[in-house]
Amino acid sequence: MQSMALKINHLLEDLEEEDYDKAVSYIEFLVSVRKREKKKKEALTEDREDVESIVKSLTGIIPDTGKTLEEYRNERLKSKYGNQGISCC
Repeated sequence: MQSMALKINHLLEDLEEEDYDKAVSYIEFLVSVRKREKKKKEALTEDREDVESIVKSLTGIIPDTGKTLEEYRNERLKSKYGNQGISCC
């Protein structure tokens, strides 16, 4: 990193004040973009971990009898409301 800093310093020596300000502004922009990207990535990782922990907590709660979600839904509706005009399948 030190050699890169020396290289940047050497490049900046010949710039006028206005150009120097532009270079510093661009570097600040790059830093802010990288920080935002890092925060987004961390947030996505946290969200993924939250979802995975929720899914793990649900394991075993829903029996796996080979039925589709729609079949479970229809069963639940029948048991809750009976056959009061609910068409199945």
